[in-house]
Amino acid sequence: MIDNYLLEELVTFARLGTLGKTAQELGLTQPALTHSMKKLEDELNVKLFDRKPNKISLTETGKYAARQAKILLDDNTNFINKVKQFEKNQITITIAANAPGPLIVARALKDPNLNIKENLIQDNIEELLAEDQITCFLTNKPIEQRDITSIYLGTENMSVNLPQSDPLSKNGSVSYSDLRGKSIMSPNSIGFWQRIYEKEIPDAKIIYQNEARVYSEILNYSILPSFTTNLTAIDKNWGLNLPGNRVTIALDDPIAAQKFYAVFLKQNKNRLALVIEKLQDQCAQVD
Repeated sequence: MIDNYLLEELVTFARLGTLGKTAQELGLTQPALTHSMKKLEDELNVKLFDRKPNKISLTETGKYAARQAKILLDDNTNFINKVKQFEKNQITITIAANAPGPLIVARALKDPNLNIKENLIQDNIEELLAEDQITCFLTNKPIEQRDITSIYLGTENMSVNLPQSDPLSKNGSVSYSDLRGKSIMSPNSIGFWQRIYEKEIPDAKIIYQNEARVYSEILNYSILPSFTTNLTAIDKNWGLNLPGNRVTIALDDPIAAQKFYAVFLKQNKNRLALVIEKLQDQCAQVD
């Protein structure tokens, strides 16, 4: 068994190219580093270095060994991180989502045992669940597989906020196509809703803004429309500093009503039962 410290020294030497720089970065003396490199050659029983007066370099075998050593070290780090994450998930429930609305619902539970990932995730859901990187995924697409199942939580209904001067504000409902050609404000991180906006609203200019303060200022000093959903009402802070001179009109397109689900490993069903029930209750309050 090759000690990790020998592999780390080899990888560092391959990156820096000299004993002096390698010893300095690792906090070693050059004699100690030279001894380690010789020990590694002896244990592998191969020649890793070309040694010349005042110069040492990697052989082709040494370069290959350094690449393989880096893979092993990275795998070891990933192993440690995954084990730590698994242990953490035994204590807390880690929730992620592919849109911000369901995360509003999860945050509203104020459950200290929930670890809510704020960055939206779109891919590799099955892998993240299988590796215990997340415990529960909130998504508009249910997943049913051998080890994974889904439970319906609620429906997110999209509306548009129109200035009172817009003729559409007098309508009882509006479709995405009615917003053709308009400039519309939207938060930047909205997950799958971005694809829906850009596909369903012909010739629209969606102005994405990531900073909440700037977003609210632009809306206050303009007549730009914006979007909200029934789920944003759960967060009492969401509407702060947003203009009150808009008329909220429901979008009547079927795609503007997105069902979302809790997706999880079947083995975690009992563990998640209470949290899922609370999420369903929160959604029922705004349906």
